[in-house]
Amino acid sequence: MSGDLFLLGPQRPNPNLGEALERIPGTGPIVTITAGWRLDEGEIDALHAVVGPDAVHLPLYQWFEECMETMPETRRRYKQRQRELRRVKELYRIRLHRALEAVRALHERADQDNELVEKQLEWALADVRRIDRQFVDHSKSLFAAYTDVSRPWELPEVAARRKESAEKLSSARAILIAGGHVAVLRNRMLFFGVHQQLFQAWLQKTAVVAWGAGAMVLTDPIVLFYDDPPDGPSHPEILDSGLALVQDTVVLPDAEKRLRLRDRMRVRLLAGRFRPHQCVAMENGAFLEMKDGGWVQRGERGTASVLEPTGEVVPLEPIA
Repeated sequence: MSGDLFLLGPQRPNPNLGEALERIPGTGPIVTITAGWRLDEGEIDALHAVVGPDAVHLPLYQWFEECMETMPETRRRYKQRQRELRRVKELYRIRLHRALEAVRALHERADQDNELVEKQLEWALADVRRIDRQFVDHSKSLFAAYTDVSRPWELPEVAARRKESAEKLSSARAILIAGGHVAVLRNRMLFFGVHQQLFQAWLQKTAVVAWGAGAMVLTDPIVLFYDDPPDGPSHPEILDSGLALVQDTVVLPDAEKRLRLRDRMRVRLLAGRFRPHQCVAMENGAFLEMKDGGWVQRGERGTASVLEPTGEVVPLEPIA
């Protein structure tokens, strides 16, 4: 039996973290993780005011910076690996964008040759999924190739912080994971082995509450999305594998701002591409609770929706 699991939408302008905390029984420490805020990681007064006197901070971003200062060879190898991973991402984008353009072109032909196009479209989407899968596999193999930094939490210089995080998380009543920069958040949690400790604590009935990028990092894969960024139109892409505490779900915070949800073709492509994962758009006010293997919406109607392979965006009906 695992602990409660709550995913919230972005906390601005109207936070609903307090509502989630009211559903977590008992007493004891509530650990906050804000590494995604990067240099602002320590600006936690507003967050801890909501959490109350039980709040305990886990400063992963600060710890990482301190470790990099005292471990020059680890820093060099870690940065070398990250450069190679970024290069792999650039090459992945070349293949991905061309494959997605083929899918788009087939979509535009669907009305003319529907029966013929549907089969081609199915194959084209399979090509996209294959490229996604190969990218993740390539990233994992590259990650593992750097054996000296593939399990940094086992290094002697990291051991004390690893022990401290284990003590905090194992005694927590709840663990809160804030948003921010999803890649930084993921990487800092992985560096200290917090992903393992988080899963173990959750299995021992510790509640987990995450919002924004904090919710994204719990999924697998982590999907980055922005249809119209400042530098021109783009396509959703995989950042990397996530922590996989949340199964079969792609979390899309602030989807109204970042996706063309009224473009049925784009919605259909996104939802179809990541099947059998369910793509869930989450706006400010969304409040999802995992119950019996599915999501229950406890926020207001319209703040959480499922993207369907038909191109529809279907609101999750609230349950009190």
